[in-house]
Amino acid sequence: MALPPRLRPMYRRARALTQTILGPSSPTSPLPLPQASCSVSVTAGRRSHSTKLDGLSSRFVFPSGLYPFLVIWLTIVILLIRQQYYLPSSPSMISCTASPWDDWPPDTCGVNGTDCVEDLTGIDGKEFRCMGGCKETTLGNPRWIGDEKVDRVPLIVGGGDGQRTYRADSWVCASAIHSSLISPTLGGCVTFHALPYRFGFSDFVSSDSHGLQSTAFQPFYPGAFRLSSLPSTGCLDIHYIMTGFNAFCLSITTVLLRPPQPLLFTILLVMGYFQIVLFSDAPSYPPNWEQIFARLVPVLVTGYWAWKISFRTTMQGFKDLALEQAFWQGAGYWIGIESSTIFARLPISRLGYDALDPAGVTALTIIVVIVVIIALVQAWEMRKLGFLRYYLIRYLPLVPILIILAFIPGYTLRVHHYLLALIAIPVLSLPNRISLFFQAFMLGLFLDGVGRWGWAGIIEQTASLLGDANAGTLVPIFFANTTSSDLLQFSPIADIDKVYNVSSYSMLIDDIQYFSNYPNDTLDLSSLYLAEGVNHYFRLAYIANGSSLDFSDPVTRWSNGSWGDYGFG
Repeated sequence: MALPPRLRPMYRRARALTQTILGPSSPTSPLPLPQASCSVSVTAGRRSHSTKLDGLSSRFVFPSGLYPFLVIWLTIVILLIRQQYYLPSSPSMISCTASPWDDWPPDTCGVNGTDCVEDLTGIDGKEFRCMGGCKETTLGNPRWIGDEKVDRVPLIVGGGDGQRTYRADSWVCASAIHSSLISPTLGGCVTFHALPYRFGFSDFVSSDSHGLQSTAFQPFYPGAFRLSSLPSTGCLDIHYIMTGFNAFCLSITTVLLRPPQPLLFTILLVMGYFQIVLFSDAPSYPPNWEQIFARLVPVLVTGYWAWKISFRTTMQGFKDLALEQAFWQGAGYWIGIESSTIFARLPISRLGYDALDPAGVTALTIIVVIVVIIALVQAWEMRKLGFLRYYLIRYLPLVPILIILAFIPGYTLRVHHYLLALIAIPVLSLPNRISLFFQAFMLGLFLDGVGRWGWAGIIEQTASLLGDANAGTLVPIFFANTTSSDLLQFSPIADIDKVYNVSSYSMLIDDIQYFSNYPNDTLDLSSLYLAEGVNHYFRLAYIANGSSLDFSDPVTRWSNGSWGDYGFG
């Protein structure tokens, strides 16, 4: 169908503008190779000599030593794995969030904590090993400690008294750092000492140590522990030693041994995977070898795809520029491999879950600006070489697909960082330094994602993402107008029992379950024999189908018998 004559000039101008923006319609072949950018000049008297660094380094290449070096490298890695995990004298390893008493759900330990007694007393006198990085491991969702809500910090209650006493739901490794018993970076070993059950402890004191602020808690709590130092062989986390060693060996291999580029990529892929699952971001301690090798096969298959579609073109372009390849590729690669460690220190680790604070907004803005600039530069290079149309045609359909996936009822779109890496790798396939750096970074990001978290789906059931957060269920309300110093009244279940199958209440007093299957909607405080002179905290949940629903926020009964305003409906 022909356009009306008056629209034809407009159409021609629009088409010309589109062609100008998109660039050539067919890719340039062959692609221009990168030129050496590093040189050194030597001047002696009136004579001056300049040479490219890569040309200079090519005089010190020892390709015959490649395979013996790889064997030595692998042997040392195996010995370091043994040092990390399999020394006979090393105590049991625990995770950064390990605690004697579980803190979720809030009534998981039963009335007066009786269901968790063995969890506490059964490990009295035992020795434990904490890995490095536990200072940066924080709560994923808020917790109430008395009337204080804590979030985005390690769970540490107490530790400020002279004997460093912690509440039983405190994280052991974070408490050990707080007590100055282990290194925040290298970890260490401690001996666990449980206080006798029921004697418990009162007046857990807050303090600040090693950048960790513990939470105070005044009332009696039936479970508590203390820690002592344990000098022992095999206690330190050698994560950073392994990272430095592998980075050094990779540089030597790239610059001095000059392996074929397919072999170098294989080294990057396999070494990076095992670096992550064993040292940088291990999914379990000690390693689960069944899981590690189960995930390795799809990693290798995906790696072959990444090599064919992206890395082959870029790495072959730098095969004669080994120094630059070692620098640009190595820098991007190790930032990606250590991304969980590096980005955990940025105030955006909870992006997508919680509102960002001002520092987080600033950090995110800087990152977005950098990414946009890099994307524009790479897009311009692709336009000049005739690849922009090719990739736009293939990437634009992703937009409606993602929109459709985002609106599937009951599911949440989850573009995991390994998926972001796989999306980015194909467009980082030019023989330039931007591609060399960022495709290596994306490879590390991909390996970290699948090594640590597995092949998670792009959509996940929303209910499965709650973790230890509230499920959004019905919550009882405390009534302020009918509550007195000795009587606490709350929502009756008569109006909702048939609709929600609610049968009774679960009540927490001072963060420990006091009543299970409590049937009444009033509580006579005079019958509880609460300690005088301290604040007390009450939380309530409905019980439906034998399980407690979400707990209310706490209401506080002050030491003088009056009630705080917060928490009442």
